[in-house]
Amino acid sequence: MRCPYCLFSLAKLIEMKSNGTEFWTAAGRNILRIADIDEKAKRIRLRRMKTGKLTPWLDYKKLEEIHKRIHTGEIDLDPYQIDEVIPWWGNYITGLLKYLGCMPELR
Repeated sequence: MRCPYCLFSLAKLIEMKSNGTEFWTAAGRNILRIADIDEKAKRIRLRRMKTGKLTPWLDYKKLEEIHKRIHTGEIDLDPYQIDEVIPWWGNYITGLLKYLGCMPELR
């Protein structure tokens, strides 16, 4: 099930990259931006704006899987729970999905 406010899609991520959209991590310590999108391989890479460092590539299918699991209630929109599925990415993915309006409490 989808919440009515969630804008999550590959097209939206592409739009965010082209617009230079910035969003906060879940912890609110870092501002992130989508640095690269490989549309053919369906993967993204983020940039931490404070340091300029790039993240490793993140497979869009894994991101999509997390999103679906949040909306079905299997996991919460919580960095620690997401880290259990995709280690190291919880804080970033939570921030991104919150920015996109992901509100699993409305399911």
